[in-house]
Amino acid sequence: MKIKSILSKDYVKDILIIGILVIVYSIISFIRLGNIVSPQTFGEFTYGQETIFELEKPTQISKLRYFLGDKEGKFDVFGSADGINYSNLGEINDFVLAWTDLNINGTYKYIKIFPKKNGNIGEIQLYDKFSNKIKIATDYSEGKKLIDEPNTVPEVISHENSAYFDEIYFATSSYEYANGLPATEYTHPHLGKILQSIPVVLFGISPFSYRLMGNLAGIGIIIVMYILGKLIFKKRLYAFLAAFLMAFDNFHFSQTRLGTVDGSLIFFCLTSALFMYRYFLLGNDATLKKKLFNLFFCGLFFGCAVCVKWMGFYTGLGLALIFFGKMIYDSIKAKKFDKQNIIIMLACVLFFVIIPCIIYISIYFNFETVHGKINNMDDFFKLTYDMFNFHSTLTATHPFSSSWYTWPIMLKPVWLRVGHINDSTVSTISNIGNPAIWWFGVIALIYVLIKLIAKRKKEEIFIIVMYLSVWLPYVFIGRVMFLYHYFMALPFVMFAIVDFIKFLYEKFNKKWIIWGYMLIVFIMFWVFYPVSSGMPVPNTYVESLRWLSTWIF
Repeated sequence: MKIKSILSKDYVKDILIIGILVIVYSIISFIRLGNIVSPQTFGEFTYGQETIFELEKPTQISKLRYFLGDKEGKFDVFGSADGINYSNLGEINDFVLAWTDLNINGTYKYIKIFPKKNGNIGEIQLYDKFSNKIKIATDYSEGKKLIDEPNTVPEVISHENSAYFDEIYFATSSYEYANGLPATEYTHPHLGKILQSIPVVLFGISPFSYRLMGNLAGIGIIIVMYILGKLIFKKRLYAFLAAFLMAFDNFHFSQTRLGTVDGSLIFFCLTSALFMYRYFLLGNDATLKKKLFNLFFCGLFFGCAVCVKWMGFYTGLGLALIFFGKMIYDSIKAKKFDKQNIIIMLACVLFFVIIPCIIYISIYFNFETVHGKINNMDDFFKLTYDMFNFHSTLTATHPFSSSWYTWPIMLKPVWLRVGHINDSTVSTISNIGNPAIWWFGVIALIYVLIKLIAKRKKEEIFIIVMYLSVWLPYVFIGRVMFLYHYFMALPFVMFAIVDFIKFLYEKFNKKWIIWGYMLIVFIMFWVFYPVSSGMPVPNTYVESLRWLSTWIF
């Protein structure tokens, strides 16, 4: 009977609607996500451990294509025609887990690689003047690992076969977790990188494997947007609009396809907010069991968010304001602070403090960083201090950094990668958002704020409190910041848009307002798709999208 009652409700329609949207988005997001074939064996070299490769005969070499492993080193490359006299051809030193070319243009029979700094190389390939691959051999044991996977050498270097931007930190750590090695990236908690490493364990290291969990998280975010949108606005159409906006926002698209942990962070933050809103809607007559159920999962996902990045604490600020605001309001309305409230508050200490701390600390005792293994609480607090010190004293600058107050209007997107296919064609990736969402979202937020002041309804309270809690803390942060720090606020911008569109539709009773806006969003997504996905396009097309002088991609 229970199964029948569920199926008899409108849940089937919801599942079909969000299911179709997810399938469409998934197809788009998995296209050119990344190659699953990549070098798996890395030659490990220490300073002075030279390796010599021999060609069948002296050959005019145009370039050396190489793939660095998980440890970035520095290697001098030498060439010789007789095996005695060598000349310096250049240096191997670039992004880890990425293919790079070293131009040579000379005739040699021997190639020597000399490490100036400890590091790993996954694979190398020499090319002649006609760009044909040259067969090479070596008697050196570590050197053999550099020529044992020729099928992994790509015809063209692109984002599909090489790590880019912050992937060099997170993807590297996912490889290290998967192989029981100390993680290089220590400035963020472990959970997100551990999740990222699961496909690496299953499929080996590759762009596809270390980007998979982020892309799945991006899909999950769309589903949560629908569920939360249905709770806030009570209608399927508005829930679909909320999910649609997330699915066709270029920023969400590019950022969750990047092999970092931001997708997992936003998924946990938004899911935590979902359960808090479920609790927020409960009246005084709701059972204690139902209240604790929602608070438990709210706390659990909040804890997971913090275990991905400390920025998850900002979500906790909004959750706390809503929780205590509701408790105070309900107590004033009931004219009493009863025993149930005491039980709830004690339970919240468990849900939001003790359980998250247990998860956070236990992970550190089971996974090691390059700073060493955590053996006791002194080690844990020292590493925590080192992490805090890194973020609080960071003085680095970056050409694509931006101030918090510029984020809502998307003044300076982060240019993630560029590859020049030829003189007229380029492949570029920027985490620019959909202008039809971001710019319209500023207007929608103003509307929701005015409505909140005038009517103080639950949906506007929730949207504004959560939005401000994950955006305004950056006012007090002095370190270098980027547009992607605004990601946590983006879902609530979209809910503000839905609220504003709902108002326009109900005022003018014109359904074309909703569908027309969605059409504009859809069109704008595809207009900016090439610079969000790395799809090769003419230089002139990319230049036509630079609507602001600060948009560089």
